[in-house]
Amino acid sequence: MQGTPRGDRDWEHWPGRKPPDERIRHRLRALFAATDGDAAVDAVISERGRELEEQTERLRQTIESLERREEQAARLRSAVEEMLRHGSAELDERQAELAALAIELRAREEAVRQQERDASLRKQELGAVELRRAAVERREETATEREAALEQAAADVRDRELELAERERSAAVVSDLAPPAAPKPEAATHLLYVARDGWQLVERDGPVPALDAAVDVDGVPLVVTRVGPSPLPGDPRPCAYLEPARGAA
Repeated sequence: MQGTPRGDRDWEHWPGRKPPDERIRHRLRALFAATDGDAAVDAVISERGRELEEQTERLRQTIESLERREEQAARLRSAVEEMLRHGSAELDERQAELAALAIELRAREEAVRQQERDASLRKQELGAVELRRAAVERREETATEREAALEQAAADVRDRELELAERERSAAVVSDLAPPAAPKPEAATHLLYVARDGWQLVERDGPVPALDAAVDVDGVPLVVTRVGPSPLPGDPRPCAYLEPARGAA
């Protein structure tokens, strides 16, 4: 814009504007001289001047309004640019925060995966420990059962030994009271009292083996721990009591 137009009639005297041609003015006056004279011409000119002034005033107001709007638009543009700058800076900060959070999230996910792998290994180790403990418990139960069986077998042996000792004492008392008899011929057979899977009585030909002698019964090496009378009532044959040898399984 060149500037705000003025509201008076000095616009005719602006710099660069040529002075009005008086000859044209006189010609215009000559045209209206036959009808209304100079007064009518001046009135028309004044009317046209007022109209021009009104139009100029309206143009000035319009220009001022446009300038105000331009100022408001410039302020709004500045505010928008400032908001955009702040928004861009805040967006950059948010993006940086999101990147940091993404890195932290990946680290946490890796830690969780590592914990899951450790937990899986621990479960496997616990499973192996449980299997070993179950095997040990089964072995302990088997050992307990074997101990109970051995204790029962030892109790049976003790009872049998007491019974045999009582029989020997009774036989000794009877032999002391009876008159001496002629020596008996050596028996053609004897008995073996075997301690294997319980007690088993086996008949063998020939004389009874001596104490601590090694005897093989069904391929199992046994040793004679005691020699005594037959446990069968009224049986005169001798009996050798056998137990597994110390080196045998």
